[in-house]
Amino acid sequence: MSDEIKAVNEQRNSTEVIKAYNRIPYGLLNAEIEGSAKDTLDEFTQICEYYRIYKDGAKFSVEGSNGDYVPATLRYKMAKSLIDKEARFLFAEPPTIQVEAKGDLGKTSEEAAKSITVLNDLVKTVLDSNMFEEQLIKAAKDCFIGKRVAGLVNFNEDDGVTVTFLPATQFVYDTKMGNPNVITKFVAFIIVRDSLTLSDKRIFKKKFVLKDDGVVYLEETLFDGAGALIEEVTTEQPIKLDTIPVAVFVNDGLTGEDKGESEIEILKDYESYYSKLANADTDAERKSMNPVKYAVDMEPNSTKDLSTAAGAFWDLGSDQNLDHPTPQVGMLEPNMSYSEALKTTLDRIKTVGYEQVDMPNITLESMTGAITSGKALKAVYWPLIVRCKEKMKMWAPQLRRLIDVLIQGAMQYPNTVVDYLNDTIVPVAYEISIEQNSSLPEDEIEEKQQDLSEVNSQVKSRKSYMQKWFGLTDDEVNEELEQMAKERQVLEDSALLGGAMGGDVVPYPDAEDNALESASDGSGNVSE
Repeated sequence: MSDEIKAVNEQRNSTEVIKAYNRIPYGLLNAEIEGSAKDTLDEFTQICEYYRIYKDGAKFSVEGSNGDYVPATLRYKMAKSLIDKEARFLFAEPPTIQVEAKGDLGKTSEEAAKSITVLNDLVKTVLDSNMFEEQLIKAAKDCFIGKRVAGLVNFNEDDGVTVTFLPATQFVYDTKMGNPNVITKFVAFIIVRDSLTLSDKRIFKKKFVLKDDGVVYLEETLFDGAGALIEEVTTEQPIKLDTIPVAVFVNDGLTGEDKGESEIEILKDYESYYSKLANADTDAERKSMNPVKYAVDMEPNSTKDLSTAAGAFWDLGSDQNLDHPTPQVGMLEPNMSYSEALKTTLDRIKTVGYEQVDMPNITLESMTGAITSGKALKAVYWPLIVRCKEKMKMWAPQLRRLIDVLIQGAMQYPNTVVDYLNDTIVPVAYEISIEQNSSLPEDEIEEKQQDLSEVNSQVKSRKSYMQKWFGLTDDEVNEELEQMAKERQVLEDSALLGGAMGGDVVPYPDAEDNALESASDGSGNVSE
C-alpha cells in the first residue's frame, strides 16, 4: 500500500476516535477532573479507540500489491464476537435478585415477612419497568470494552425510579482516600439529544458530591454540544440519601488498578494478525482463480485480444522474425500448497485468542457426537464458567449496592414509588442476595431424582422442590400442600375404616347400591 493511502486511512481512523471522544465536550470533562487531567483525557481517548476496534475491527497492515490490484481489507471482528459471547454467557440468564429478612427476623415476625414481600415486589417492578435484564447485558459489554461502567439510580416524582447504565466515557468519579469503595464525587454526562449540529445537541450533567459533613449534594445543569450552559436545572442542594446513588462496575485488573482493564487490549493483537493472514490468503486465492496465460515465440498480433470465452478458437502464428522459433502457449496455475499450513496457523491464532478470555473454540467438526449430556457441555465450558464466577465477585456486590440504593431511595422518597406498589414500605432489617444463573442446560432428570432423594431423606423441603421445578409462588405452594394434606387424611380415614370392617372400604355411592341390591327381592322391590 502506498504511503498516501496509509496516511488517509490513519487520518480517517484518528477522525473516528476524535468524533467518538467529542460526544462530551473537552471543557466539561476537564472542569470536573481533579489531579492530572491529561492522564484521564488520554485514557478516554484510548477507551474510544477500544470502542472503534469493537465496532470496526482491529487495524492490520496489508501485503504490498505493486499497484496491480487492490488488496483485501476485510476485518475479522474476533474481539467483538468474544465480548458479546462472554456478556451473553454471564447475563443472558439474568441473576436472581432476592431481598431477604436479616437473620431469623422473617421466621419469627409475620409483619417483617410481609415487609420483605413488599420490598421484593418493589425491586422486581422497578427493574422490569427499566428493562433491567436487557440493560445488564449491554452494561457488561461496555464494562469489558471500556474497563468500567456505572449504574445510576434516579428518583423523580414525575418519572418514578430510573436505573441507567453509563459507559466509561460518560462519567468521572473520585473515591475516598484509603477506601476506594466509598465514592465521594460522581459526575455523569447524559446525552439527552444527539445531533451533528452542536447548537442542537443537549448534554445533561448530573453531579453528586459527598462532603465532609457526610451529606450528599446534587447539582444538575444542561449544556449544548459545544459545552455552553443552557440551563441550571437544579442548583446545589442536599439529598436525603447518605451515599451517592451509584454503583461503579470495574472490569478485572490487579491490586491497585482501580480503573480496570479492557479485554479489547488483550484481544486486539490476535485479531489483527488473524485478519492479516486471512486477507493475504484471500489475495492469493483471488490471483490463483485466474491463471496466468503465457505465449512463447508467438507473433504478437496473433495473440492480441484473445477471447477467454468457453469454446473460443485461437488462430495463432509463430514469430517469423526468429531463426528457430519454438512456439508455445500455456497457463500457470498455482497449486496453493500452503493451505493446510495456513489453516493450522489461523486455527492456532484463533484458539489462543479464545483462551485469553477462557472461551472454548467450538466448531461443528470438533463437537460432532461429543456432547451427549449437560455434564459434557458443562465440562467443555468449565473455564468460562469459572471466569464468570470470578467476574461475579465484582458484579454481585455492586448489584447489591444498586438494589440497596433503590430500596433506601424508595423509603426516603415514597412519592416516587406510588406507581409501583399498592402497599406502604415499612422499614425492616434486610439483606440482598445475588445468585448467578448459568445459561447451560442441565440434566433435569438426574437433578430431579437427586432433589427427590433429598426430600425423602428430609434434608430438603417439599416447598423448595415445588418452587424450583414447578415455579410456584408461596401461596400456590401452600395451597398445594394443604390439598396434599387433605388427600392424605382421606386415605388414612379410608384405611382405618377398612380395617374396622375387616376388608376394603367401598366408596359410599357403590356401598349404597350394594345395600339396595341385598335388600331387594330380586324383582326390584325392596323387602320390608
